Amino acid sequence: MADDAQQQPPEQQPAQGVKISRDTLLLLGALMFLILAVALTFMFTPGAMPPSEPTAVADAPTPTSTAEGGYPAPDDATPTPTGTPDAYPGPGLLPTGDPSLEPSPTNTTAEALLATSGVLTPTLAPTLSNGYPEPVGEGTPPSLPTFDPTTAAPMSTLQPLPTAAPPTTAPPPTTAPPPTTAPPPTTAPPPTPTLDERSAADAPGDDEITPTPTLEPLEPLEPLEPAPLPADVIEGNVRWNIGDSPIILEQDVQIIPGAQLLIEPGVEVQLSPGVSIYVDGGRLLAMGLPDRPVRFVGTTPARWSGIFGRPNSFIVFEHSEIRGGGLGGTVMAVERSELVMRASLIQDNGGAILLHDTRLEMRNSEVSGNDMPFGPALEASYGRGNFVTLTGNRFAGNRIAEGAPQVRISNASTYDTVNLALEGNLIRGGSPNLQLMTNGPLRGEILCNSLVGDNQGFGLRTRTPQVAPNGLAPMVLRVENNLIDEHIPPIIPVYLEYGLGRGATSEIMLDMRNNWWGDRSGPYDPEANQLGRGDSVGVNITYAPWLSAPPPCAPPR
Repeated sequence: MADDAQQQPPEQQPAQGVKISRDTLLLLGALMFLILAVALTFMFTPGAMPPSEPTAVADAPTPTSTAEGGYPAPDDATPTPTGTPDAYPGPGLLPTGDPSLEPSPTNTTAEALLATSGVLTPTLAPTLSNGYPEPVGEGTPPSLPTFDPTTAAPMSTLQPLPTAAPPTTAPPPTTAPPPTTAPPPTTAPPPTPTLDERSAADAPGDDEITPTPTLEPLEPLEPLEPAPLPADVIEGNVRWNIGDSPIILEQDVQIIPGAQLLIEPGVEVQLSPGVSIYVDGGRLLAMGLPDRPVRFVGTTPARWSGIFGRPNSFIVFEHSEIRGGGLGGTVMAVERSELVMRASLIQDNGGAILLHDTRLEMRNSEVSGNDMPFGPALEASYGRGNFVTLTGNRFAGNRIAEGAPQVRISNASTYDTVNLALEGNLIRGGSPNLQLMTNGPLRGEILCNSLVGDNQGFGLRTRTPQVAPNGLAPMVLRVENNLIDEHIPPIIPVYLEYGLGRGATSEIMLDMRNNWWGDRSGPYDPEANQLGRGDSVGVNITYAPWLSAPPPCAPPR
């Protein structure tokens, strides 16, 4: 064509009848061939294949000719001939150098229409060249892709190429054959029932329906009773008699203000695990006798909680036993009230006795064999003036935390006085055995007590420097006739050699004359009494004269 285009056009001759030139015949032949090719393309589409070959399309790719509209599958294992691209080229295909293989602008437009119409995906659209499928290399028949004929869009829905004239008549599209697995239904399937219809179908018939309790009228229902209180409230004067023993408490007991609970001799009160007795401004009187004590024990080996006194309460334990309590680390706690304990036993509990601003009178009682997770066995703290009386008691055998005293009394007030009467008590163990802590004045007597064992005997601590005129002790305390012995010596050669422990320490001036330090030679003092072989004394303590024998009023060890 290039040579023909360079030739000079022939000179025009006068028209002599109708004459068809050779170029016109070639053009007409090409047009007819194009129409025939388009018609064959519509006739031999994948959706119009004969019904006898459905398995060949669905099961395995069958080699077909290019004229039948077959396209190689993207995952076809057939090697691609030289010069044929691996993937279907798009509009941006690079030129190949062969004019016959390059797509024309019209064909590019047709490919874009096919891709954007949604009928063919880019993976199924063939590469067109001059309106025809691009030829596949010789000797390698293309393979049809595997797809479902029932879901594939028929080629009859494609719009005709813009460059090709539409055929005058088109064969009717052949319907896709039914699947081989199931024959086509002869009648339309019934509509799928909805969820409500299925529930209605599964429900029993009218003759099977029975009324449910929720559908009964609410008028016959009785009014709900009020919920039980979390505790048994005691009002007025209540007496627990020996005939009702044992008294089993399944929930807490509260003694409200103005009420009184009197427990007769010999009554046993059994508390379930975690149960407590709250004296909430009332009076609790456990009045036992030497041969018939009042006993507070647990219903099971698990611990019950404790006995708690709230402000303005009055609590008395006389010839009583308290065992198995202290679930939360405290077996008894009383605040701003009065506690009287006489000839009673507090043993095998899991907690301590804590008092705050409570007047205490404790006589001839024993606190032993208890497990104290923190703090001392008895701790009485005061923020205002009060009275503490401890006479003839025994504190021993309690498992307390390291460094905690056995008994501690503290005064946080700088001007109110706490009055002490500590006499005839055996206090064994603790660091120290008896400890006083104060920011203000202490007054009273500490007489005839036995302070033995563990790291230290007596200790006095204060945060407020206190002085008195003429070098006198600021505390009006009388500390006499006490037995102080058997304390662990510090790791110092002379202390270890003679077994000299810490008998007493004080942070302020303290008068401790006439006490027994464990040896007739008196307490060891590295400056004033180097020959003393009794437990040592710290600075600020006046100890001479001392006792040369144990005081007879002190309880035995």
